[in-house]
Amino acid sequence: MLACALALAQAAPRYNIVPTPKHLTEAPGVFCMDKNTALVVEDAAFEEIAADFKEQVKHVSPLAGKKTRIVLRRCAGFGKEAYKLTVTPTEVLIEASEVNGAFYALQTFKQLLPVEIYQPNGLKKSVKFIAPCCTIEDEPEFWYRGFLFDCGRFFFSKEEIMKFIDLMATYKQNMFHWHLTEDQGWRIQIDKYPRLTEVGAWRKETAWHSGIGNGIPHGGFYTKDDIREVVEYARRRCVTVIPEVEIPGHSTAAIAAYPELSCFPDRHYEVETKWGIHKNLYAPTATTFRFLEDVFTELFELFPSPIYHIGGDEAPKDVYRESAYCQDLMTVLGLDNVEELQTFFVKRIGDFLKKHGKTCIGWDEILDGGALEDPIAMSYRGHAPAAKGIKRGIRVILTPNRWCYLDNRQEDQPDNVDQNVFMPLKKVYNYYPAVDSLRELSAKFIVGYETCLWTEYIPDNAKAEYQAFPRNVAAAEVGWTSRGNKDWESFRERMPKVLATLDMKDVKYCRVYYDVIFDYDRNVPFPKPMNLELDDPTAEVHYTLDGSTPTIKSPRYDGVPFMVDKGSVIKARGFRKGKPIGQVVTKTFEK
Repeated sequence: MLACALALAQAAPRYNIVPTPKHLTEAPGVFCMDKNTALVVEDAAFEEIAADFKEQVKHVSPLAGKKTRIVLRRCAGFGKEAYKLTVTPTEVLIEASEVNGAFYALQTFKQLLPVEIYQPNGLKKSVKFIAPCCTIEDEPEFWYRGFLFDCGRFFFSKEEIMKFIDLMATYKQNMFHWHLTEDQGWRIQIDKYPRLTEVGAWRKETAWHSGIGNGIPHGGFYTKDDIREVVEYARRRCVTVIPEVEIPGHSTAAIAAYPELSCFPDRHYEVETKWGIHKNLYAPTATTFRFLEDVFTELFELFPSPIYHIGGDEAPKDVYRESAYCQDLMTVLGLDNVEELQTFFVKRIGDFLKKHGKTCIGWDEILDGGALEDPIAMSYRGHAPAAKGIKRGIRVILTPNRWCYLDNRQEDQPDNVDQNVFMPLKKVYNYYPAVDSLRELSAKFIVGYETCLWTEYIPDNAKAEYQAFPRNVAAAEVGWTSRGNKDWESFRERMPKVLATLDMKDVKYCRVYYDVIFDYDRNVPFPKPMNLELDDPTAEVHYTLDGSTPTIKSPRYDGVPFMVDKGSVIKARGFRKGKPIGQVVTKTFEK
């Protein structure tokens, strides 16, 4: 059975599309895009995406020929993101009702072509740009398919942000959740409050695991022009940019700039240098509410998104208990405890945003106390909060940290700059955003799925790309493709072209795809069964148990778990056609 599967995988799939489309009907023949190809746009609504596509493929064809055609046709009856793509030897026909659907059809068509279609600086070799004939009818499983980028802990340039947005769009993710405020930095220009960026955007140093600072100042912020550029770049790729301004916690940077926003204005505050949950909260005062309303009012001019994220998580209430003002306010409002005071705070801001036509998203703590009318809750602490929300008829986006946090490590070789949870590519791919015990409610109220790139241990773009890819491509298929159409073996076979595409886009992704993964239950006592997995289905695994380097002559792993005990040293490596791929991976179980 294993040999049969490997044999089938030797030939690259004819239709290398990620995410897997809803319906694909194969057809013989190919379409060749060359100097004889024309681009025909039948509706002005599609002119912009047509112009962008033409610019992207100009190294292949000026799209001004007369023999073959790529046609964009607007038709009634499709959902906002749905499309039909028909490829014949003489014509590529794209049918959609909205720009989003036509845009996604173009992404699918580009994936049918050789990866050199993504080559930015012209062709280095002769390539025929042929696409296999087929008919594809496609639409997403979830309308919210998100990716969070935390720029509060470390600052990333607008160019780095736009590169991530481009990669999202390539694989049909549509919601860029921009985490802009944190204890460790405020990242967005607000004209009415200049100290937010003069003071709040900078910290004197960064403390890592040990809590000892490195003595290196860090900071940065996005000007309003930067924001406009990013939002416009995203819009042209059918990506909505959702800003997040954290309330009432994760607010030390703002309080350091304006201490009057705190419960104790006379205390000294500095932008935080350490990670973790901190106790500085916005005070529920008229001054704070005016400040936040002013901030959001300026954001309304920058972010047209109908959704705004207000955080609402990890807010220890110590200062609310200590503050005489807060205790008096609780008495006036008739509140029983400080948790209800946070509910009051969140409701006040939520009502302001609703008044301005915005829907609030918050982390799953916003489900406590029923503060908001018709919110969207992000369930990050597992599935229990999601179950709580959908039982109350509240829309939920699933982003449980053990499956969706891309700062979790993807190798079984921990280092000192990632989290402890082991989250390899297969684990990301096999997740499905649902509460399985509540299937009907899940189908009705779970509206999406999001991966999160938290950057406590991701200080630069190279590390960010390494942590995010290729796992976020797997996540894109989780969000788009129906449960019945998902197939890990198929995804593995499509991965080589995905990786080649990432190479074309100069993405510094994790190449663990070619490395052996040790798969075992950490909770099982010794001796414990050991599986060796390799994401590349065209390769085989050879291993040793005596500490020697594995070669093609070493024992081949046959898919049957073997037992290991304390003191075991396993070394393994992938081989394709007798030649090694990836690295020698070692696992030592200390005595």
